[in-house]
Amino acid sequence: MLLKIIPKYIASEFIHYFLLFLSSFVLMTLVGNFFGNLGEVFSSWLSLLEFLQETALLLPLLLELIIPITVLLSTIATFNSLNKNAELLAMRSSGFGGWRLAFPVLAVSILIAVFAYFSQHYLYNWMHQTWVKQENATSLEPLWKVGEDQSIYYFGNRQADGRLSSITSFHWQKNPYQLVGRTAIERGVQQKESWIFHNVIRHLFQQESLKLEYVEQWRVETKKLPTVPFKVPISPHHQPLLDLYEETVKLQSEGLDVTQHWVEFFQKTAYPFQIFIMVLIGLGLSTSYNRRGMGAESLAISCLLGILFWMFNQITMAVGSAGLLSPFFAAWSGNLIFLALALWLLSYYRV
Repeated sequence: MLLKIIPKYIASEFIHYFLLFLSSFVLMTLVGNFFGNLGEVFSSWLSLLEFLQETALLLPLLLELIIPITVLLSTIATFNSLNKNAELLAMRSSGFGGWRLAFPVLAVSILIAVFAYFSQHYLYNWMHQTWVKQENATSLEPLWKVGEDQSIYYFGNRQADGRLSSITSFHWQKNPYQLVGRTAIERGVQQKESWIFHNVIRHLFQQESLKLEYVEQWRVETKKLPTVPFKVPISPHHQPLLDLYEETVKLQSEGLDVTQHWVEFFQKTAYPFQIFIMVLIGLGLSTSYNRRGMGAESLAISCLLGILFWMFNQITMAVGSAGLLSPFFAAWSGNLIFLALALWLLSYYRV
């Protein structure tokens, strides 16, 4: 009977403290944001509605930031509470070791990680597409692409309905490496399996001479050109894991710099483990300070470690995005260092 009751009790205590800390952090942030924009909020009904929408868009980013430290604080608060009432001693006397006591917290942390992933990659995107005014939806940013035939393409103006204008392609020769042609296209329309280009001017460079060709309409199969997206791009930070991987591989094959994409990809794989590592650190800290009756100190140390972990992770990701550190280590170095700290705490205090 105890095998079922004790894990549920520990999980309920952890959820209680997690929701308490989480709501406190969120409330402090929202109150600060509210008073910081107090003059604009009540200027009109439309301003109030926009403020509420911006606040809702802020929540997924805020949750991603505060969930790891909230899990750390909740773990320490849970085991401090159990120790204060001598419940932890009773559980250990019943044959529950440190890992069996930590298992309910780790199980709840899996659900928290799933919730954080869903809110960051699906809920945020839905709110952004539904509420944010898409000023750039009809006119997208210019795009450079590398083709398979030693060509570089510039798509100057992309429309959301599949139309292009101001297209230029540069054709290169391998040996010797030199520019052999330039094609300027006024506009183009995407068909099912081809492109229809209008008013095409070709500049052919032949042995110190220039040859011009004009074509009123030119049809090109879609597979012969680089892929041209017509949707408002989603930041790599907000793309689901598999979608980001597919896009990164595709962009890399087209010759684009995808360093930041790989950093974000590995960060998505590292984030759930950040939560688990916070549980392990919290278990080690609560054990060490509980034995000395210093629960408040463990909470203070956990806040410091959570902030240091976040700062270190942001620094390594910035360094990785700049190409000075491999994307994997940029995303995972913080996990590896703090995992070593967690394992040291657990082994030293024999949890």
